[in-house]
Amino acid sequence: MEEQPLYNSKIVSIFVSLLRKKYPHVDVGELLQYAEISPYEVSDEGHWLTQRQVDRFHARMTQMVGSDISREGGRYAASEAAHGMMMKYTFGLIGPANTLLAIGKCSGHFSRSAAYTATKLADNRVEITAVPHQGVEEQPYQCENRIGLFEAVVMLFNYQPPEIEHTECIFQGGECCRYVISWRKTLYASVRSARNRFIPIAVVGYALLQHFWQVGHLVEVVTALAFFALGTSYLAQRLETREIDTALSQVKESTEQVLAQMGVNYNNARMVNEVGQALSKQSGIDEVLESVIRVIEKRLGYDRAVIMLADARKSRLTFRTGYGYTDAQRDALLNASFDLTSPDAQGVFVTCFRDNQIRFVSDFAEVAHLHTPRSLVFSQELEARSFICCPIACDGEVLGILAVDNKQSQRPLMQSDLSLLAGIAPVIGMSLRNAIYLERERRMSEQIRQSQKMESVGVLAGGIAHDFNNLLTGMMGFVALAQMKLKRDDPAQEYLEQVLSAAERAAELTQGLLAFSRKQVNHPEPVNLNQVVGNLRRLLSRLVTSKITLRIELSPEKLAVVADSGQIDQVITNLVNNARDAMPDGGTLTIGTSLMEMNEEWIDLRGYGRPGRYAVVSVTDTGTGIDEATKAHVLDPFFTTKEVGKGSGLGLAIVYGIVKQHEGYVEIDSTPGIGTTLNVYLPLLTGAAAAGVPELRDPDASAQSGGSFSSPGSRPISP
Repeated sequence: MEEQPLYNSKIVSIFVSLLRKKYPHVDVGELLQYAEISPYEVSDEGHWLTQRQVDRFHARMTQMVGSDISREGGRYAASEAAHGMMMKYTFGLIGPANTLLAIGKCSGHFSRSAAYTATKLADNRVEITAVPHQGVEEQPYQCENRIGLFEAVVMLFNYQPPEIEHTECIFQGGECCRYVISWRKTLYASVRSARNRFIPIAVVGYALLQHFWQVGHLVEVVTALAFFALGTSYLAQRLETREIDTALSQVKESTEQVLAQMGVNYNNARMVNEVGQALSKQSGIDEVLESVIRVIEKRLGYDRAVIMLADARKSRLTFRTGYGYTDAQRDALLNASFDLTSPDAQGVFVTCFRDNQIRFVSDFAEVAHLHTPRSLVFSQELEARSFICCPIACDGEVLGILAVDNKQSQRPLMQSDLSLLAGIAPVIGMSLRNAIYLERERRMSEQIRQSQKMESVGVLAGGIAHDFNNLLTGMMGFVALAQMKLKRDDPAQEYLEQVLSAAERAAELTQGLLAFSRKQVNHPEPVNLNQVVGNLRRLLSRLVTSKITLRIELSPEKLAVVADSGQIDQVITNLVNNARDAMPDGGTLTIGTSLMEMNEEWIDLRGYGRPGRYAVVSVTDTGTGIDEATKAHVLDPFFTTKEVGKGSGLGLAIVYGIVKQHEGYVEIDSTPGIGTTLNVYLPLLTGAAAAGVPELRDPDASAQSGGSFSSPGSRPISP
């Protein structure tokens, strides 16, 4: 029973209020921490504490104050500063006797540790017994606290402190704790009592005087007694009405508080319902997030809320949506990201995500030392002080975090807020995961459709190219024979030369189609991808203009692959030509190599690939970039964005065909106005076969015409 919730947090709240008012030297924060009680639990009327927690609270409080103030704390409940708890449950009963007689019901609002029974001995005298429930081990200080609470109940009705006789006590060998509470009657009750006693005595006295001594005048005496009765009755009625009015005003206040709480509960219920309805209608991640944030803003009443999600690799936490922030604060959120990979990070957002546990921060200054200087600047920009951070998770997988606060209204966050957010977060997490899966399925479906389309086009193009190439061979042969039969100065020679030139260009197109359809003959062998790229640096420097800065950044690791070096040269050359054409006004063109592990998460996210290690060639430009619609077709044969006559549309199609022939993958990442990165993934050669591949020769080669060369120690481009 030591860990069972037995005592309402408002009991501790009264002691906290008393300490702050009368014993300001006591460090309440340290006291609560010692008792393992959070500040938000104290402020939540719906929270309950265990026997162990209240025992630790009392022991430490007694030590810090220097004396036992259990009874004083009970009586403090009658003070104006602590009216909230007691009035809510006592004034509605109109009178201390009714309240004490209903102690069994009232006590349930404060304590679940004992069973209470009450017996009325007189109008101003009540006997109460308290029997602890089985398994509960109360302490003597709780008996003193009970006496203080009984005193508080009577004093709340403007009575003087009552007399309490503690005739039996379980801590002195008794079977229960027995209390006899008695108090003085109210003024109106005393007036009525005096009236009721005086009138009969006056009547009897007058009758005796009249009978024996014939003294007095009947009319005058009756009139005087009537006026006295009416006057005292009126006074008693006025006094009673005044007390009832006071009680009713307090009942009204407590009723308004209950109605306000009912409104909060109603909003919470509506919010859960609306979240469920909104999420059931949405499929995309952005739609889910916007629906959630709108419902939170409408129903929960928090001043501000923000949702941050992790990237696919669970390495960064970034802003996705929120409300209640200024433009400057929103810009700070958009530019902020939190590193999730550092095991030593102790920031609230990171630990909430990493540990999958809700975090309550009552004052950010208390946890500021756990944050990096950059995070401290970020918190200052957001003016963060007290907030709740809740992980958004589904089936143990954390997807992001939800943080809320009340910067403007200053409404304290409580345990009920934690419970509510903890209940909402899994619903959000489930919807987000479903949205992620749907997007992955759409991407995979699109990849399959694109792959099937490319395969179909490749088969068609390969068949046409093969037959057309045979026709071109015969055509070029007959043209050559015709040229041999004619004299050199024959006018027909010029026309035949044009035919031959057109046939050669057609032959080049057929070679491109054969490369795209993967029917081109290749000669694969183990090579070092770094060496292949390094050997091209002079050729590549001649391909770019003087306005373009060429950078070559090679991985320090050996990248052994099985490939046809000539075809890889063609892939890189085509990519560089495309990047150059995307920067007509100049820019930076970066060619890099790197090593990466293609895991299941990476494959699920993109919808293609096979697990394993890959060598990567990345070509990045700072050019015009391409939009999503264009990106969907750039690998199609004969698709080009260039002017008529300035591009065949086979450059990237050839790249795709060669890479697929090498069992690799092509990935395009582009942002309009910023630039494009095209990654080529080739399976990495391992084991003894890789050991025979030579290391990179001439590693210190540097500047060449038209640009610069970065040494192998440079940062590799991340795919």
